[in-house]
Amino acid sequence: MEGAGFALAQSLRQQMAPVVMVLPTPKVEASCQRNSLSFVDLLTPFCSLANVNVPVRTASEQPYRLQEFYVRMFYASEICQTQTETAELCLLEVVNDTNDHLAGEQEGDAQKSDFMKMRAMADARTPSFQKYSKEFMRTLAFSEHEAVDHPVACIQAVSSSDEHPISKFVELYNTEHLPALINEGVMDPKLLKLYVLVHDLQEGSVDRANEILLEMRSTFGVNNCRILCINSGSPESNEESPNSSEDMWSSHSLRPMTPINTQETDKLDRDQSRRRRGCYITKADMEELTDFVLDISVKHIIPTMELKIRTLYQQVAATRKGLKNQIKNLWWRKGKDEIPDVSNGPLYTYSSMESQIRVLADYAFVLRDYELALSNYRLLSSDYKIDKAWKRYAGVQEMIGLSLFMLDQSRRESELCMETAINYYQKSGTSSAKYATRSALWLAEMHKAKGQYREAAIVLFRSSTEEESLRAALLLEQAAYCYLRTAPPMLRKYGFHLVLAGNQYTNCGQRKLAMLVYRTALSIFRDQGWNYISDHVHFHLGRLCTLLENNAIAAQFFKKVIACSHQSPTNQAKYLAEFLTVIEKSHLKGAVLELDLPSVDLEHVHVHFEDQRTYASSAAASVPEEVWSSVEEGLVPAADKAVNWLDAKTAIAKIAKDYNICVAGEEIGVDVEFRNPLQVTLDISGVSLVCNFTAESTIEESGLEYAEGSKLDLSSSVDHLSLQDGQPGTNSEQHDLALSEEAFTLKAGEKLVVRLKVKPPRAGILKVMGVNWILSKIAHGRRDFAVLGRKNKMSRNNKRDEPLPHQRLKFRVLGHMPRLEVSLHEMPGRVNTGEVRRLVLELSNPSTATLKTIKFKTNHPLFLLVGDSGDLDQEFPGCLEVRRDTSGIEDAASIEEECSTSGFIYSFPEETVLEGGSTLLWPLWLHASQAGTIILNTVIYYEPDKSITGLRFRTVRITHSLQVLPSLRVGVQISPSPLHLEQFLLRLDIENEHSAESFWLRQVSCAGNQWSLESLPPPIVETSEESEGADGADSVRAAYLSASVCPSQLLPAGQNLSLFFKLLKVGSRKVPTAEGLTSNIKLGPPSSTEPLIDIASGPLRNFLLREKMHFRKPAHLSVPQQQIGSAAKAERKNMTAYGSSGESLHDGGGVDVMLISEQQDGMSIEKRDSTGNDSLKVLVHDICQNSVQGSAPLVWVLEGPQYVEHNFEKDPFCEVSLTLTISNRSSFDASIKVETFDVKPMPLASSVPNMEKRVGWFPLVPSASPAVGEGTTATAASESGTNTTPATIATTNSDKENVCGMSPCGPYMWCNLRSTKISLLTAGASAQVPLCVAFFAPGIYDISRYQISWSLLDKSLETRTLPKSKSLVFGPQKLSKNTEITYASGFTPPSDKQGGVSGSSSSGSKSSTSFGVGPGHPLLLSVLQVDL
Repeated sequence: MEGAGFALAQSLRQQMAPVVMVLPTPKVEASCQRNSLSFVDLLTPFCSLANVNVPVRTASEQPYRLQEFYVRMFYASEICQTQTETAELCLLEVVNDTNDHLAGEQEGDAQKSDFMKMRAMADARTPSFQKYSKEFMRTLAFSEHEAVDHPVACIQAVSSSDEHPISKFVELYNTEHLPALINEGVMDPKLLKLYVLVHDLQEGSVDRANEILLEMRSTFGVNNCRILCINSGSPESNEESPNSSEDMWSSHSLRPMTPINTQETDKLDRDQSRRRRGCYITKADMEELTDFVLDISVKHIIPTMELKIRTLYQQVAATRKGLKNQIKNLWWRKGKDEIPDVSNGPLYTYSSMESQIRVLADYAFVLRDYELALSNYRLLSSDYKIDKAWKRYAGVQEMIGLSLFMLDQSRRESELCMETAINYYQKSGTSSAKYATRSALWLAEMHKAKGQYREAAIVLFRSSTEEESLRAALLLEQAAYCYLRTAPPMLRKYGFHLVLAGNQYTNCGQRKLAMLVYRTALSIFRDQGWNYISDHVHFHLGRLCTLLENNAIAAQFFKKVIACSHQSPTNQAKYLAEFLTVIEKSHLKGAVLELDLPSVDLEHVHVHFEDQRTYASSAAASVPEEVWSSVEEGLVPAADKAVNWLDAKTAIAKIAKDYNICVAGEEIGVDVEFRNPLQVTLDISGVSLVCNFTAESTIEESGLEYAEGSKLDLSSSVDHLSLQDGQPGTNSEQHDLALSEEAFTLKAGEKLVVRLKVKPPRAGILKVMGVNWILSKIAHGRRDFAVLGRKNKMSRNNKRDEPLPHQRLKFRVLGHMPRLEVSLHEMPGRVNTGEVRRLVLELSNPSTATLKTIKFKTNHPLFLLVGDSGDLDQEFPGCLEVRRDTSGIEDAASIEEECSTSGFIYSFPEETVLEGGSTLLWPLWLHASQAGTIILNTVIYYEPDKSITGLRFRTVRITHSLQVLPSLRVGVQISPSPLHLEQFLLRLDIENEHSAESFWLRQVSCAGNQWSLESLPPPIVETSEESEGADGADSVRAAYLSASVCPSQLLPAGQNLSLFFKLLKVGSRKVPTAEGLTSNIKLGPPSSTEPLIDIASGPLRNFLLREKMHFRKPAHLSVPQQQIGSAAKAERKNMTAYGSSGESLHDGGGVDVMLISEQQDGMSIEKRDSTGNDSLKVLVHDICQNSVQGSAPLVWVLEGPQYVEHNFEKDPFCEVSLTLTISNRSSFDASIKVETFDVKPMPLASSVPNMEKRVGWFPLVPSASPAVGEGTTATAASESGTNTTPATIATTNSDKENVCGMSPCGPYMWCNLRSTKISLLTAGASAQVPLCVAFFAPGIYDISRYQISWSLLDKSLETRTLPKSKSLVFGPQKLSKNTEITYASGFTPPSDKQGGVSGSSSSGSKSSTSFGVGPGHPLLLSVLQVDL
């Protein structure tokens, strides 16, 4: 009939056994006290009857047998509802007594889940919780709403030594001695009375007792009277032959639930302390007690209950069974729906039908007739529900659920009934809350019996929310154990409920139990990311340890929560204060702890040390090593080869390569990042490095090796509680180290990188272990660095490489060496493009050793160069002016060769030696040649006077950031002269790109001795008023118009200017010698007295040579492109002034042009000469390698007289001899053909606007384009889309006015062969072709009706592309891509689309240039009418 849960069924049978009320006399109690027991305690161990095998027949005719039977005996005074305060005190004593031994249990291991599960399963059945549950349910007994605790019988015990025993029996059942529930009518007073005569054998023989027994039987009947003899033994005999009686009564003793007199209790405690329980009870007495209980159970209690069940069943069947009775009951209860909702409903006496049905059902449940009990519970449930007696209704639902469970039927229904009972108990009010907890315990046990541990945990957790702290903690702990017993174990919920239980234990003062559950939960939440729960557990464990006066363990727990960044500022301050208080009060105040506050980045440290590499500033130290390596290429010797172990002579040579090198007496800095994870301010002091230093002498004497893992390595493991005062791992040599101490305050969330320094005093081995500090001047903390190298992908075991040098914390300390300190004075942060500055380099040697062999190298040799020592003797810019003494000028070829071989490395003179404590000043020149942000990285190399093993040289690394702003944009265009083959026209275009500054143009120079510059003469117009000619007009002789004269040197911001010069080649036939020619042209008015700037020597010449080498030197000497700023690259891309030397052109030497300007704010041209030069800035713009050649391989010029006088009246035509000179400027032989035309070729004539395609005589229409003097050059006119005839002269806008006042004249005719061919013209050679032209009328003629075609004889040119000239133009002006000629103002060149190289594509791709056609250049010839 029982369910699957044997343990639950056994517990139900024990706790719902029939109750027997006991009424003893004082002398009976006195006899029992001989054994330190009460009369009920004496009988209790024998109330569990096994193997009784008694038949039972209730309402049904079929009997069944009971194999086990239990009886509960209570004094009449105990049959009452226990007071709440008394019950809680009793339960508290149960917890205190049974759980003391659990306080010392250590935390479990979260990884050993099997062990924890087994332990939790044992804990779930521990005697502590079982006893607590039993006592808790005993406090709920004898309630008015249930009859399972109503007494079935009453035992009246009278001692044989009492006077008048018969009268005593009568007096015992007095109403004053009966329970209050009987007097109130809740319980039936008609009980089965059993009369027991207790005889103490210690007081005499049993004869008088037998006589009293006979009298009792005659008075109360034979069956209900019994005699019980006890205390047949003696304490001495029991001590000699010990038995298990002590354990028997100890395990069955119950705590009294009623208040006891304190004096009597103390007296009993003193008596019990002197003797053992049951000391007078022998085995015979035990047998007699067992027979006594068995007899009253089998012969009296069970029959009485059977009779009661049958009687009540007949009454219920007569009044409630059947259709008639059901309708009658419903009609009688019809109006009860309107009664108010009260907790207990109406009062039911023992004689009411509802009470009788409850007694019937409870008796049937006790006698295990669960089907009969279930039917009556269900019958009663509807009555209580209609009566709204919710407490009674909940009690009935509770019993229905237990009956279904015992029948093992409808488990779901049984759980629903228990849930209903819990809900209605809670609905009944606070007085019924404990009954809801009891139902929850039953329901949890029912789930456990079915293996539903998760559901059991949910029930226990829900019940804990309605209970006080102690009981809630016990329920939460049991819920946690249920989660652990699930499959698989739910460890997180297990730990979470343990934390909740620990919190409740703490609230009710159960510190030991709180520590037990907290430490158990700690193993679950350690390193799981549940920060708040982990902090809660650690903090409360620390508090509990503090209250238990265990400060060492408390510090361990508090240390885990002081770095809780996720907590509120209030909690953070509280945790920190608790930790500091514990440290200050304990012996740990001077100990070194492994603190997590402040947070230290142990894996990422940056080591600042100087081996052979030293740094002038922190900015230089932050530059990546690969940048310095590229600068030091060619300057620093190649790395030494590794020392073979066979070559090692000292222990120092055996040191592994994973040690950094430093110098004794020089500081080593370690950047350590400290972070405050809290929202409160931290006071940190005494911050210093923890180092281990071993002197070189010690190493050599001991002969130890220092490879990784040697015995000198200091272990980094630090016990957080074992470190005492002083620094662990130090020796006597550690005191020689100079360690810096830092103190700082970290605000909320602040990060601070602190550079901690150590200075080794002598040579040896230094190891930086970690960092220590003092928190709030109380707690000493230390953390060891854990710098790891990168993972080695080639290693099978994921072995890591050694850390990089800037993270390496092991140093080999060498002896003292010289150290060079460098300062760069007058270094600007912002300059303009082209600006030249003189800097002062200060070299200082603060050490005692001497250094030599000083070298200088920079990554931008176009920006920085080392000057001569004499450059400091004069003021700036006087040191740049032309010097009379030029004996010291070096040959440009020698300088270029030296720069090419040394890679722009400057070596100071050999006699330059810096002794200890001396200083050297040396000039440096800065030339900002490119715009943008330029990073100047400079390295100075030097060597010690005496070589030291391990360090043969040292370098100083210097870095500066220079912002170069755009100033002047300069472009050069060189065009062959149309009049002379050896002369060129040079156009200098200048634009001020600065947004605010104005610049003074000072000088234009041409570097070298191959070319010379001349200013073009001013406009010359000669007018002769002679006798009137044919049409009476004045004769005008025009010359070249030039803009080379600069009326004002000032070029305002945003303005542009074009200057024109004549370029001559020194040594040509037009310029036989260079005498009288100058390469420097001073700009501005002739009255200016400024001296010329020297470009033939000094820094400007050296900068120009480096600029030239930059464009043609090999790649390993060129400036890395990544070091040139984006603005500088754009400048190079847009700057088209640099010409091309022409790969396929012969004699294409480049021209180097320099423009020198000045910047001086707020000065006019008059004041500038009279003021000082303190604020004067000199700007030099180099335009190197400008090509004097165009894209055509041939150059030709038509030479002849400028004017001819002829009398056409006498001779109708005038013949003039001309010479066509052709020069082959290519690198290949050429075949040339010259053709002349009397009429313009059709493609050329087609470009003339409004000109009909006709031949013959016709007047020329004057051009409508403006003259150059009006603001537009001839080149611009030809490119702007305005097509003009070649013979047109710039005139006024009137079309009716004749040219030069003459009448329109007819064309001319060639008098030579139509075609002349030169079969072979070698490269670089020239040829002259004589031509003759005839004129028929006076006028001004453009002799350009000829054409030259050529073909190059070398076929390799078929796949080559001729470089094109680069020119710089401003505004809307553009130059013809096929023209390289600048014409004099007043002439417009032909816009001939056939000019240039025929067959070449506009994109300049692989087009053939082996042949080409070019038009004739215009030659103006004036034919004048002369009257003879």
